[in-house]
This record gives sequence, structure tokens and C-alpha cells, in this order.
Amino acid sequence: MHPLSIYEYEFLYGHRMATVFKLNGSIKIIGFIKGNTFELRVLTIGNNPRRKGLGKMALQFLRPKFKKITVTEICKEALPFWLKMKEYGLVDKLCTIKDGRTLYLIKRTTKLGKVG
Repeated sequence: MHPLSIYEYEFLYGHRMATVFKLNGSIKIIGFIKGNTFELRVLTIGNNPRRKGLGKMALQFLRPKFKKITVTEICKEALPFWLKMKEYGLVDKLCTIKDGRTLYLIKRTTKLGKVG
């Protein structure tokens, strides 16, 4: 892979300032910075092929920037990915799963396939 190109900007999301990290032109990380914590809301790889390590690479970029990374509003289909990223230590806490318009709290995450 070529050297990582990074573009960072902010925008108003509701009543909060969101930060966007755009990597290699199409990979986006969107979330909220509070001190040394990042609340990750969106990770998208754009039109790139899935299962090529791009999501993991994006989190490897983000990890050294923040002491704590939490993930909120996880699409339920993406939960296996997030559980694996937590196992790798690339995120610290998985907070909520979004199913349509409903949010479910994640009380505790242990191993892949065991949530609750």
C-alpha cells in the first residue's frame, strides 16, 4: 500500500463538533474528541473491497492518537468486526448497537459471539 494520505476536518453534528479523518481519499473515521478520548461513530472504507484490512488499518492510524477509543451506534451486521478490533486492542469499549432506529446498550463484551 502507498503511504497514508490524511485529511482532517471538523463539522457541526447536531450540537456537537465532530472530527473526520479521511485516509487515502476514501476511508473515513467520524467521531467526537473529548480530551484524550475518541467516541467513534462511523468507520467506512468507501468503495474499497471489504476484508482487505482497511478498517483495521484505519484503527491502527487512530489508536496512537487517543488513550481511549469507544465505539457507539454499531450496525449489528458489523458487530463481529468490532469485537475482533476490541480483541486486537484497537478500541477500548463497544457501547451501543444500532438496529434500525433502536439503540441497545452493550453491557459487557468478552469473546466473539458472546455479548451481554
